Amino acid sequence: MTTCNHFEAAASCVKEAYPMSLQQFNLLTLQEAMDLLGISRSTFDRWRRHKQLPFRKIGKEIWVDKTELELWIHRHATILHNAAMLQESVKNMPGRHHESGAYEDSYKRASDAASPLLVSVGYQSRSAQIWTSFIMKELGWFEEELSRTMPGKPVEVQWTDAPNGPELVQGMIGGHIHIASLGDYPIALCSSLGQVLPSFRPVLLACDGKTQGGQGIGLVIRNDIQLKTASHIESLSISAVAQSSSGGRMAKILHNFGIEDSQVLHRELDESLAGMMRQELSGSVLNEPYLSMAQHRGLGRVLVQEEPGDDFLTGIVVDEAWASRHPAVIVAYLKAHLRVHQFVRSSPLRAASIISRRQGIPAEVAASIAASVCWDSALYEMELASLNRLNQEQARSSGWLAAGRGIEYRFEYLYEAMEALRLPVPDRALPDEDWAARGLY
Repeated sequence: MTTCNHFEAAASCVKEAYPMSLQQFNLLTLQEAMDLLGISRSTFDRWRRHKQLPFRKIGKEIWVDKTELELWIHRHATILHNAAMLQESVKNMPGRHHESGAYEDSYKRASDAASPLLVSVGYQSRSAQIWTSFIMKELGWFEEELSRTMPGKPVEVQWTDAPNGPELVQGMIGGHIHIASLGDYPIALCSSLGQVLPSFRPVLLACDGKTQGGQGIGLVIRNDIQLKTASHIESLSISAVAQSSSGGRMAKILHNFGIEDSQVLHRELDESLAGMMRQELSGSVLNEPYLSMAQHRGLGRVLVQEEPGDDFLTGIVVDEAWASRHPAVIVAYLKAHLRVHQFVRSSPLRAASIISRRQGIPAEVAASIAASVCWDSALYEMELASLNRLNQEQARSSGWLAAGRGIEYRFEYLYEAMEALRLPVPDRALPDEDWAARGLY
């Protein structure tokens, strides 16, 4: 069979063998489409489920429209290039029946020991819902997965512990951060900035820790301050981190008291807690672990948390162009990400010990916080809808941020990682169940 390297050449090769009726309808048979893409039937079926590969079913037969396929190929050119490498790798390994290890094989052949790769990971140890990266760093599991996925390829991992999400977003735009763990407001901020900065195209790869409505973020007021009326809050000195998940919820929290505006001070979380201890601040909008630490130290009381039903979501974001150039790195990171989630769920006391030792948080407090978080990497339809609402809200409130396209996500990397770890892959690209009731990843 003639080998065709490009869509146009392949289409020309196949056209000669087509019955006239199929040429007129511009349709490819299932086998012709598989040959054109250079993939197996199992990969074709997986791409239909998870990558919206176009197809039509007439009776029991599957057909593919050539024009629709060409458009799909242009949108997924990088994925197809990687798939070709993986397919060749699998073919050259006798007895290999599972495709999840193909990234290891392709990079084993292509590794270049003379050119080390720098991977910069940005995380926030100050935010409990994204402790995953912090624990991963302490355990060395990302480096471990890189050595498995890319044997012989020198990779240097640079870890950046940022005080807040917006600082990581700035690092991503500047190209200094490649993989970032962000809260939901910074994720929405990324999306908006990606529509006004042509060279920046952030995509969400996976979720991290999640807490259901009313949990994880709250307004803490010093214990020595007595509130006579709700309007009294307007006269207090209250801080929040600008453009963060906690700062973004400030207006909603104040709205519970019928307050439309307040003189909110922009402070980092460490600075806010210290300011309350020195009685320079009346209170602050804090997220975990600061929320629990303020109560543990008897410093303040949680006056109100976020609106019921307003879930707190976090996730992993990368620039799409960087991810497309380093797919094996992304899959290695997500494998480590999934492993840490399982570790926290199955060994909460060991995870709490790591957090306590490195963060100076009492082990019982760390364990309580970790137990309150749902560690699930999968993205659900209702979560995407929540993120898109935040995107629209930020655009309306800022007056200059762009909104419209919505949050971009790429789930194929996560599903490759799930397959590599022999985890069940969701049947739908975006499951529509309540995430709290699903099996965890």
